[in-house]
Amino acid sequence: MSTNNTNKKKEIHHANVLIGKENYHDFVFDILLNDLDFDIKANPDFLFVEKDFLGIDDARDLERWVAGKPLIGEIKVSFIVSKSITYEAQNALLKVLEEPPVGTYFFINLDSLGGLLPTFLSRVRILDAFLVSESENIGESEENNTLKFLNSKIKEKFAITRSLAKNKDKTPMKELISNLEEIYYKSYNKDIANDTEKARAMKNILTAKIFASTKGSSPKMLLEWLSCVL
Repeated sequence: MSTNNTNKKKEIHHANVLIGKENYHDFVFDILLNDLDFDIKANPDFLFVEKDFLGIDDARDLERWVAGKPLIGEIKVSFIVSKSITYEAQNALLKVLEEPPVGTYFFINLDSLGGLLPTFLSRVRILDAFLVSESENIGESEENNTLKFLNSKIKEKFAITRSLAKNKDKTPMKELISNLEEIYYKSYNKDIANDTEKARAMKNILTAKIFASTKGSSPKMLLEWLSCVL
């Protein structure tokens, strides 16, 4: 396998969640083909599951699938589409989502963030098909601005928000919300599983990021809300 493909693999988190009722099949398949060099056609190492609700039995089936070695290559991919996952199923999947075998990737499409446990959220990366932003793509100035917002007191956060809101273009505010998730993930990922406060903050950032991508949303109001809850 080429060095380029190896480098691309490192950019893809092993456990990814997409939120919304849209059909994300093409979006996920493009990632698999372009970033992982993984073709789903007639591939026994590709598992597709589509169910209204994912329960404990489904989670155990997924655990057994994870335990098996790839049949034709070095990569296994599971794409799960479901309205929601039960608490029992989430707890059962914590271990495999945190430390799956090398080359195992999960893509989970859910209707909403509602009902997701902080411990579950701490082990996945939220992908936004409209505002995909990997940490490697955040420029130095953007990262500094995001860190400044994250580390500021509430009054300073409001000042940053007001400054950005003066521009009719909402893109910088949306980018700040999106970048908060990347910076927070890099800084606190190891602490989230055992720190309820950080897990709650991460969930709030993810919620704001999802809402920021919806039509008619107010990035200014979302940033003001994050100013109060972070």
